[in-house]
Amino acid sequence: MRARDIMTPNAECVGENETLVEAANKLASLNVGALPICGSDDRLKGMLTDRDIVVKAIAKGKDVATTLVRSLAEGKPVTIGADDSVDEAVATMSKHEVRRLPVIDGYRLVGIVSQADIARHLSKKKTGKLVEAISEAGQGGSRRFGLSFGKLLLLALPAGAFLLLRRTGAGRAGVVEMTTEVGVPIRTAYNQWTQFEEFPQFMSGVEQVRQIDDTRLHWVAEVGGKRREWDAKIVDQVPDQRIAWQSVDGKNTGGVVTFQALGDNRTQVKVHMDYEPEGLLETVGSRLGMDTAQVKVDLEKFRQLIESRGTETGAWRGEVRGGETQ
Repeated sequence: MRARDIMTPNAECVGENETLVEAANKLASLNVGALPICGSDDRLKGMLTDRDIVVKAIAKGKDVATTLVRSLAEGKPVTIGADDSVDEAVATMSKHEVRRLPVIDGYRLVGIVSQADIARHLSKKKTGKLVEAISEAGQGGSRRFGLSFGKLLLLALPAGAFLLLRRTGAGRAGVVEMTTEVGVPIRTAYNQWTQFEEFPQFMSGVEQVRQIDDTRLHWVAEVGGKRREWDAKIVDQVPDQRIAWQSVDGKNTGGVVTFQALGDNRTQVKVHMDYEPEGLLETVGSRLGMDTAQVKVDLEKFRQLIESRGTETGAWRGEVRGGETQ
């Protein structure tokens, strides 16, 4: 069995000329800790990890909004040939203590062999040996100390935090704007969004949304690794146009989602959200665009959900003005 037989094809990579903020957004949206760096000459330049961004950029006061990924592409990347054996891939992963191994054909990136790929295709014995070999390490070393991206940010603070907050754009932390297009009529898109109790199906971290009455919602979600609950009130709701809300206790958040018909069977859905980051860690994460990346992922899940169904699961066509049902 060869590496190409078990690899995940069409691997995502980060371009060498992308900024570190763009790279951080991609890592967050894909929920991975490392990505291959692809060059403009179609050659693999290295691997970029979340730890690289923190330790080699933020902690050193580099401007992550303008620093390019290529500046962190150091040394020759660890790879495996597409026609190399799976045993050789396992040996390479164990030797270099990596969980994700780029697969190349000639010099082009064609896929990734991950620890999960090994587990799916090899015996428990071989998988166990690989897990044991890298259990105290991780891609780029960030997992060696059991560190998440958030904890790595803490290591960089306060050394690089001030420069990061000053340089990563004029907009303040805690503001998210994202737009998507869905292939359904505007009525269908709006009706589905009024089914608030189904939000956990496409909103990451949301455990439960309970509708108390026409205008009040109780939220339960994991935010920044902590389980939190709060109540929100719908302050403005116009069928097929907009839904605006504001928290009334707990986490300070508010926002509006608007709907615009782009044709008989296509709708633009735009989300604007304001929230108050709690602490420096959330503030830095926001400035890195982690919140925007997450909303982008959630809107894509909403698109897939409504388009796969082709119709809404329910609807509430009432109108709310100034927090009162009309």
